[in-house]
Amino acid sequence: MIPGRFPPSQSAVSSLAERLDVLCEVNRRLATFASLDELLGYATRRTRELFEAEGCALLLLDDARKEFRFPVASQSAASHVSSEGLRDIHFPATQGIAGWVVAHGEPIVIDDAQHDPRFFPGVDAATGMTTKVVLCAPLRTSQGTIGVIEVINPRGRGQGDLEFLEALGSDVAVAHEKAALYAALRQEVMGLRRLAWLGGVTLGVLGLGLLGASFVANMANALPLGEFVTSPGALLGLLVGAAGLLLAIGVRQVPSAS
Repeated sequence: MIPGRFPPSQSAVSSLAERLDVLCEVNRRLATFASLDELLGYATRRTRELFEAEGCALLLLDDARKEFRFPVASQSAASHVSSEGLRDIHFPATQGIAGWVVAHGEPIVIDDAQHDPRFFPGVDAATGMTTKVVLCAPLRTSQGTIGVIEVINPRGRGQGDLEFLEALGSDVAVAHEKAALYAALRQEVMGLRRLAWLGGVTLGVLGLGLLGASFVANMANALPLGEFVTSPGALLGLLVGAAGLLLAIGVRQVPSAS
């Protein structure tokens, strides 16, 4: 041990272990998550519990409206507003501590929010809360910062608060990026399925047309029906029609991506 330094307390070691456990669990769920909301709900709930905070929320940027919104939040039982109530609140992306964090791309802790010029009081006014302490970290993706993660009025403070929140924010950003990629891939797959089905239907109609044209030609030449069945036009029509039918049925039977 370094002279003059005291070993960390048992509570500090326990807090560090709990934070590492949360980060490990989030990363484990990232590998196989099926529901983004479930993952983010776990992350905000466990973070609120670790900090013994009044609330922990994600504020995501709405690029179209240039606003922040609260899609996921975890509120304590004593909180003045529910997680569902926060979803109806939004404010300009250029305002508040969240706006400052997005603009500067770095985490921050505010110990007296009410007297900080960066603080946006609109959320407190809408919810009846009194925000005193704020920990805030950016959600960075390869495409830029998409929002922030905030902890409101924590009681359990310790060393490495911002480092933990920044690491968690990185994991949350990765989850959003991964979900967006999956959604884009699903849309692309659905587009290809529709195109393949349309191609199958088109081939089926073309096959019927070839059969009809071959039958008309056979009747016009007063040929026996047996020659129509073995004629190149009829065989080609049957082949094209069957291929189209199999393609259309096959596309329909392939399970859709979840």
